[in-house]
Amino acid sequence: MNRIAPLRISIIGSGKVAQALCKALSVGGVEIVEIYNRNRLGAEKLASGLDNAKVVDRIEDFNTNVDAVAVLIKDDALENTAKLIPKSLKRFHASGVTKREVLGEVNGVVWPIKSFNAESVHDSLSGVPFGVDASSDEFKETLDRIVKCVGGRGFYAPSEVRDKVHLAAVFADNFANHCLALSQQILKDSGFSTDLLHTLAEGLMNGAATGTSFERQTGVALRGDKGSQQKHLELIKSFSNSQEMAEFYRLLSKHISESHNTH
Repeated sequence: MNRIAPLRISIIGSGKVAQALCKALSVGGVEIVEIYNRNRLGAEKLASGLDNAKVVDRIEDFNTNVDAVAVLIKDDALENTAKLIPKSLKRFHASGVTKREVLGEVNGVVWPIKSFNAESVHDSLSGVPFGVDASSDEFKETLDRIVKCVGGRGFYAPSEVRDKVHLAAVFADNFANHCLALSQQILKDSGFSTDLLHTLAEGLMNGAATGTSFERQTGVALRGDKGSQQKHLELIKSFSNSQEMAEFYRLLSKHISESHNTH
């Protein structure tokens, strides 16, 4: 029985997404052939944790004997950077909101639905959903293999799908995390331990896992307790960013009340 040759991938970028994917790909048996980063030191650091990965100084000099180039840089730089990739090379990015067509030639997307920060960059990608799309069925098969190698769960995600899922992800992670950061600021400034909210945060995760977040909504905004809300607003005045926090509190409270009253 013929064994399938390991995938060979080259990388552009050395940020948190590149770090996480490189580690997962390497563990999954994918060969990282070359790495380019505008700051060579970043590429060297990334390559130091991989077997036989070579750092290159010019994208134009990439080895063409690879299955794909992963363009793992900020969204605004994707289009111009892709123009430097040898035309014969297939390429994909990992953005949730950028059309794959900006890469030109044979292109695709492998978008991990996961937040990458200083802590999570070391996490396993096993079980993480990946939105996948490609300009050809053949290349999509390659991208599906990549997702499988890192232990992810791939699903077909053309641009119109990724746009909506990404919007949902912003609310689920970016906005929710900001709210948690504000709550931790209140506790820290008041001299309390942030682990007081651990149980509440676990409840949020349960709602996310079961899809019941709307049903589990509680609080003074839902109940319409104006006196309690006014007390909160008075307390907010003691914090450094009180005006912005109070405006945010009013906006969220109004939205919670109106959303549930509508239902």
